[in-house]
Amino acid sequence: MTADDAEALFQRWCSPGTPETRPGDTALGDQATRGSLVISGVQDGIVDEVRTYLWEPSEPAPDAPCVALVHGWGSRSTHFAAVIRALTNAGIRCAAFDAPGHGESGGTTASLPRIATGLRLLCAELADAGKPVTAVVGYSFGGLAAGLACVPEVIAGPPLAVPALALISTPVHLASATRRWLEMAGEPQARSADLMGELTRRGFDGTRFDLLTVADSLPPRLLLLHDKGDDEVPASDAEALAALRPDATLLLTERFGHARMLLARPVVQAVADFVRPGHDDLPVS
Repeated sequence: MTADDAEALFQRWCSPGTPETRPGDTALGDQATRGSLVISGVQDGIVDEVRTYLWEPSEPAPDAPCVALVHGWGSRSTHFAAVIRALTNAGIRCAAFDAPGHGESGGTTASLPRIATGLRLLCAELADAGKPVTAVVGYSFGGLAAGLACVPEVIAGPPLAVPALALISTPVHLASATRRWLEMAGEPQARSADLMGELTRRGFDGTRFDLLTVADSLPPRLLLLHDKGDDEVPASDAEALAALRPDATLLLTERFGHARMLLARPVVQAVADFVRPGHDDLPVS
């Protein structure tokens, strides 16, 4: 592979494309208090202005807990619709942001460090407003970014300190995310080494962007949700992380695959049970 080929592959990797707009996305976005935040100083002088959302509970209360949601690659915050409805009906605030190049945010590219930094900034903004985040829920690529945001010295800046983290259908390292992306992009897996080499050259070091090597630094309460039939991110990713964190709760579903996990009733219920105040611990599988 030539340098130009590697550059082109990297640019495709960083470009999520236009996310699917599902029925109800606009209406759900309109129910939130919209805001924005700026991500800068993370990658190649790029400055991102991203859209933020805050959904209040059905019966608002000043001391309502707040959960931050991090969507997947090529997605948007409103694709958490079923989770948002369940949590707000249970008296829980939901905060989220559209990653750079996604949803209502500006730009055309994104990266793990920029998404992780966006999550940290959102949580800091909420804390300053007297609405501290009590749990983070990340889906797919967004789950990897959320996990890395909680770890010292992987993404530049102070780590995010939250007591609870739920990861849904999440690749546990960059190599797994790369394999999934190559499949989505219609590229042969033989190009994985070239892409990983280019990512490493640009500072996206796969040996650092790995939840398995930092499992002990993840939040004290950890929920892992994955479908056994996920053909995009294998369930073995969640099982490997659970093996390193025996205190975590691992729930394996069937028949939902990858894309339908955020709509699956058992998944939504498990997340609601995990983040609600005075929760009862879910059984460890």
